[in-house]
Amino acid sequence: MAHAQVPRLHGYGVLWDTGDRCYRVRNEMTDEWLLDAATGERARYSSFNAAFSAWRCFEIHKRPGER
Repeated sequence: MAHAQVPRLHGYGVLWDTGDRCYRVRNEMTDEWLLDAATGERARYSSFNAAFSAWRCFEIHKRPGER
């Protein structure tokens, strides 16, 4: 994550859901959760890398180095 903005892990960005034992993704600018298109429920990820990639696409503000 050298040139990427690191997500916060306390309810914003990428969050570990201890109850469901998975990562969740939340948009820091709009406070909305990334939803699964098929079920309409909050999307779940088994790996941090997958959740981080989804967060980078879901987050809308510019990151360092982007124009």
